[in-house]
Amino acid sequence: MTAMRILGVGSSLPQRVVLNAEIEALTGMPHGRIRELFGVDERRWSRGVESADPPEGQRCSDLAAAAGAAALADAGIDPAEVDLLVAVTTTPDCLNPPFDALVARKLGLVGALGFTLSAPCTGVFRGTALAEAMLASGRARRALVVAAETLSPFFRFGPTIPKDHCLNSVLYADGAGAWVLGTEGTREPKIELLDIELAQLDEEPGVMFPGMLSATPPSLERFSSCDDLGYHDFRRVLAKGGRLAAEAAERVMKKLGVGTDDVRFFVTHQATGNMHRIGASYGLPPEKIPVNIDRVGNTVSASILLLLDELKREGRLAAGDLLVLHTAESSTWSSAGMAIRW
Repeated sequence: MTAMRILGVGSSLPQRVVLNAEIEALTGMPHGRIRELFGVDERRWSRGVESADPPEGQRCSDLAAAAGAAALADAGIDPAEVDLLVAVTTTPDCLNPPFDALVARKLGLVGALGFTLSAPCTGVFRGTALAEAMLASGRARRALVVAAETLSPFFRFGPTIPKDHCLNSVLYADGAGAWVLGTEGTREPKIELLDIELAQLDEEPGVMFPGMLSATPPSLERFSSCDDLGYHDFRRVLAKGGRLAAEAAERVMKKLGVGTDDVRFFVTHQATGNMHRIGASYGLPPEKIPVNIDRVGNTVSASILLLLDELKREGRLAAGDLLVLHTAESSTWSSAGMAIRW
């Protein structure tokens, strides 16, 4: 693969902080039980207090633009220098205009070629693979990959809501992460290896949210009545997702010819608060698995870059550190891994 330099990293979170006590009032699940099951103490929501609609400046494209602006500032790059934008989300503001166009306009990316990817937990890896192809071909010199999610406006509460959907509102949260990539120069950090394996398990999705467009014809009333909330098979996802994520890390280490002792951090998709236990069960050292799900929840595609930006801002990364980023995606039963030399 083309050697890609990480020129800057950034992230953004909604203003609203939602503690477990508020979740308990909405769902009836005791706050202690929430902590026990998911390891989450608080999360950020973009939805308003009085309605599900996000207030001004808190929509998905707003969070994406804020994360992108932070990454550009970290890189010391003017928006006009970006010629490729890959915008990843499963919760765009609207179907048309495309998500990348909304983000580009808010960032002032004039003339940048844009792509929108609808991809959850492997989204950053897919988006980075697309950026790598464009950089290698010479079609772009500097790429901005941003991943953002605002799931909270889709949450529904009440006695008729299915249990698995209530659990979704306990676990999932909103946020955005971004990084700027380029091929020029020799400085670290750089991406040394990118590995994606799609559809490893030939079975029904573990997570699926059809939304109102699955109705024939599309019906806002049907969505509002919760007929199209989809499902989340928590038991199956927990049983298989951890193994897929660990296998992604193992593939990266094998291809690089390194072991766990050589890795500074395993930057894992924040799927659950049990990441230490799950990682240890597959041979990954718990002390090398940083977590922030306790403070931000599961932010789906944004998760990896949110955590990476946090590690960078806290000064926990040193020159020469080897990082293994890895994830699993239960909606497609896919996994992905990446090696970064900081």
